[in-house]
Amino acid sequence: MRELVFSNHKGEYFRVEIKGFELTAFTDVWAYTDANGLNQFFHELGCLERPWQGQRTWASIEGEFSISATCTSLGNVTFCVALRGLQGAAEEWSVEAGLETEFGQLAKIAKNAGLFFDTSSI
Repeated sequence: MRELVFSNHKGEYFRVEIKGFELTAFTDVWAYTDANGLNQFFHELGCLERPWQGQRTWASIEGEFSISATCTSLGNVTFCVALRGLQGAAEEWSVEAGLETEFGQLAKIAKNAGLFFDTSSI
């Protein structure tokens, strides 16, 4: 089972990590003023009343983190997460991984994202 973990939110930065079988990768993300955009991405998913068509996406300004979500008509949600590090350097790396959940879990995910990105406690 894979999981996506957000941590170390300080000002305009946060850490995002993909954990799972034979895979662990993390990068620090500079969200500038767009951390609220990521929070909004999760909020909009959490407010949906039924599965949707197409793909919904968010990407950081520097391109070190992006996430997209798709949903089947039966409510199977797939998040595709991409992390990049040391961009432009000879040691540049990238990781892409999928994570699956159910449509009914989106409200809880949105609530947790809202708590994490709440800037009133920083």
